[in-house]
Amino acid sequence: MFKRLFEVSVLTVLLTVSGSLIAQQGNTLNYAKYSEFTENSQLEMDFSVVDQLMHAGVMNMGPSTRAFARPVPPSTGTRLTQTVDRATENEANRFFYESLKKDQEKILRLRKELEAIPSVTPLNQFTQEAQLAYWLNLYNVTLINEVALLYPMNSLRPVLTGEDSILERKLLSVDGVQLSLNDIHYRILPALYPDSTLYIYGLHQGIKGSPNIRTKAFTASNVIQNLKSNAAEFVNSNRGTQFNSDEGVVRVSSFYERNAQLFPGFNQALKSHLLQFANASIRELIENASSFRADISNWRINDLYGSIRRRDVGLYVANGGGTRMATGTKMSPAQKNELISLMRVRAVNFGGGSVTVTDLDPRKEAEARARAEAEAKKQESDKDSN
Repeated sequence: MFKRLFEVSVLTVLLTVSGSLIAQQGNTLNYAKYSEFTENSQLEMDFSVVDQLMHAGVMNMGPSTRAFARPVPPSTGTRLTQTVDRATENEANRFFYESLKKDQEKILRLRKELEAIPSVTPLNQFTQEAQLAYWLNLYNVTLINEVALLYPMNSLRPVLTGEDSILERKLLSVDGVQLSLNDIHYRILPALYPDSTLYIYGLHQGIKGSPNIRTKAFTASNVIQNLKSNAAEFVNSNRGTQFNSDEGVVRVSSFYERNAQLFPGFNQALKSHLLQFANASIRELIENASSFRADISNWRINDLYGSIRRRDVGLYVANGGGTRMATGTKMSPAQKNELISLMRVRAVNFGGGSVTVTDLDPRKEAEARARAEAEAKKQESDKDSN
């Protein structure tokens, strides 16, 4: 009897292990298909609608100056202040969620159109670069859609981390396969580009501490160069590297820790990686580093207002879809003018698979910027004199 139970137990273990191995093999084979591409393919994917969405929603903040943001004083009538990482608060491109939230359903429609492309033409008929552009665009449009659904939220950490994060949910259906954003990040892109780490710089996270969201869509012809540009911007920013720790220790973004599988052993592999993109001002500091500590994080949403419009003060209500701001402080006329001068896109209309964009006249934009800067300097001077 004992022998029989023992044999049954062993058989059960073997079947369990075999089932696990088969499941793992199935997953491996499932994602292995995403490594297939046609080297000299003449097929192209039209990402013009994504291009227009980015043009409409993204404000280019320019390269990092390494300058710290000024302390944010509490609003009138309260002693509450924001918890802000001043080193990274003014960095990273911004997205105009304030305006585009109302078009969330149309952004979702755009995402669905992207999902449908491989059902019409199999991805393996495209070049490696075309597929890379496809997955990055799909990832970023999906992320934008999810954040627009939740907006406004000050910190995205609760929705970007944990087992129920929006990155873990099977939000996408691509050629009959249910996929999450993490599937794209950690399984599909490594299969497609096994010898490269560049793709991580195209995976925008919706926060100020992540690689930049670009003003144009990725395409087969621009994806590699734009990823290199994003990598250089990130590495040479306060979001990517800081040198204010113990001697020999370089602080780096926690984003690298979340991509540690790409840097075996971490310290030496990350050093080699960073040196590919480091400019002259930080190269020697990285070369002389003995270790890297991944503790730079800024989970604050990269919306257009940023620290200008306060969301930490006011009445918060839960409506089942996340936390929302019911009331809050208003923007000053100077701040509104500054936003007008910085944001080129004034009207966005999604419909019929297209985006219509109306820009400010460049001359009027420059005049608005000059007026805003003059008014801001005057307010700062008046404040100092008082």
